Amino acid sequence: MKTVHRGQTPLDSRQLNAFVTLARTGSYKQTAAELFLTHSAISHSIRALEREVGCRLLTKMGKNVVLTEMGEALLHHAEHGLKEFSKAREAIEDLRKWGVHRLRIGAGAAACRHLLPPVLAHARQQDPRLLVTARVIRPWESLAALANGELDLVLGEPQNTVPEIAFTPLFESPLRIVVAPSHGWATLGRVTSVELPKEPCLLTHKSHPTSLLIDRYFAAEELVLNVVAEIDSFDTIVEMVKIGAGISVLPLWAVQGDLAAGKLNGFAPGRRALNQTWGLYRWHGRTTADLDKSFRLLTGVIGDSPKNA
Repeated sequence: MKTVHRGQTPLDSRQLNAFVTLARTGSYKQTAAELFLTHSAISHSIRALEREVGCRLLTKMGKNVVLTEMGEALLHHAEHGLKEFSKAREAIEDLRKWGVHRLRIGAGAAACRHLLPPVLAHARQQDPRLLVTARVIRPWESLAALANGELDLVLGEPQNTVPEIAFTPLFESPLRIVVAPSHGWATLGRVTSVELPKEPCLLTHKSHPTSLLIDRYFAAEELVLNVVAEIDSFDTIVEMVKIGAGISVLPLWAVQGDLAAGKLNGFAPGRRALNQTWGLYRWHGRTTADLDKSFRLLTGVIGDSPKNA
């Protein structure tokens, strides 16, 4: 059996509660009254806590009890810990009382804005007890968040992962070259491959799955884009393209509203289709709410997108 050293032993929450209350009241009698315990029980808790940490935490000054230097050092952490215990208890009680279950999902900022709202609304409609938490997360942070239990699901593009994390494809989205309506290609009605490498291009970070896919596509065409900025936000890139700061290559679902409104012009990137797979990541064996039907809504929504380009 592994030996547990004093520094590794969790402190008793009841002893900490007695210590924090006594530090606030300065009186054993008042502390005992507030905690519905005897004076002897409070004294025993404080002595046990001092034995555990190996130092005096409180000392008498006249009729009152005051903190030692070590006690002051412990007080802040003890108060924070007790607050967290209280929050955890409340969360568990809410889940038990109302019979709710939670879903913690992560996705990029643009996906949270464009893709998640109808899915989560449908999921809540199907199961009103579902407690949803949506978090904006970068692709390179998402798998770690799944592995350490911070998230239950991640909506994103395929990337290298570990065997314990499963990826379920949901839909394919075409990527489009997008330009401002004032751009020459908008007037011409097509992209000129000769001019394409010369145009200032705005993309996500080079390690982002979207950028890696774009690089492979144009490398096969023996073209290298003139990337002048790497921006970790589809929405920010869209706004910069609108004001003529450059061109970009983005998923159609992220720009289809602006294309339909005439705020952007979009073009196929070449003779070959450039499609990107999107799906759900989850940790093997980790149970989640049955959301497959809700997320399958994306297949229908995105599946109609090519008609709008």
